Order: sequence, then C-alpha cells, then structure tokens
Amino acid sequence: MIDPPRPGVPEAVAKCQSAGIKVIMVTGDHPVTAKAIAEQVNIIGVNAVTLDDIAQSKYNGNKDLVKDDEYNAVVVPGWELQEILESNSDKQTIENFWNKTLTKDNIVFARTSPQQKLLIVSAVQDRGGIVAVTGDGVNDSPA
Repeated sequence: MIDPPRPGVPEAVAKCQSAGIKVIMVTGDHPVTAKAIAEQVNIIGVNAVTLDDIAQSKYNGNKDLVKDDEYNAVVVPGWELQEILESNSDKQTIENFWNKTLTKDNIVFARTSPQQKLLIVSAVQDRGGIVAVTGDGVNDSPA
C-alpha cells in the first residue's frame, strides 16, 4: 500500500525542474515504493532508465557490468549506501560513488536514516550544490 503524493507535488517538482533545479528524493520508504512515488511526481522521468533496470534486463542483475552511459537514473537503498561508505576506506572510491551517483538526471535515495540524509546533503554541497530540504518528520531535521 502506497500513500499517494500530496496534491500539488508533481506541479511543484515540474516548476523546480523547469527553473533548472535538480530534485533529488531522499526518503525512508522502501526502494520499490520510493521509485513508484518518484515516477508519479516525475522525479524519475518517463524516459528514465535506472541502473537496476539495465542490470536486470541485460546483465542478469549484475550492477557491476552496467556502464555509466547506459542509465540516467538511480535508486540507492540506504543499506547499499551504508555498505559503500563502511566497506571502502579508500576515500577516492567513496568520491567516485558520489560523483557517479549525483551526476545522474534522476536520483532517489530510499530507506535512508537521518544520518544518511545528512551525508547526502553534505555530498551535494561538497560538489557545489545549493541544497533546500523539505520534510514532514523529525527524521528530516538533521539534514
């Protein structure tokens, strides 16, 4: 069961995008739910192809075989983000992850913790982005 987006959200996203603002969704929702909602409000556009889509359709689910130019959208679950950040003591590997992820046209982070939301905001700011955050709960306040 998915709560529908609030009225006016698709229009607000469209206005931001038409003004050149990149809208990134960061949510505590499950990745499947997050992707469905992101598609409803056009954060993931109608012509978007996710990393997971390509991995499933071409490489039997193996994301490591997908080339950067084969997809323009990502849905990153919090557990994958945590694994990347914890298992890579090499700072360059972490930088490469952020650079590769944050340059995609359509970006969703799902099942994220409040701490991960703050890390995502910091990563965007570290790359010169100006960030505005909206939220409806206490979990959104750290970011």
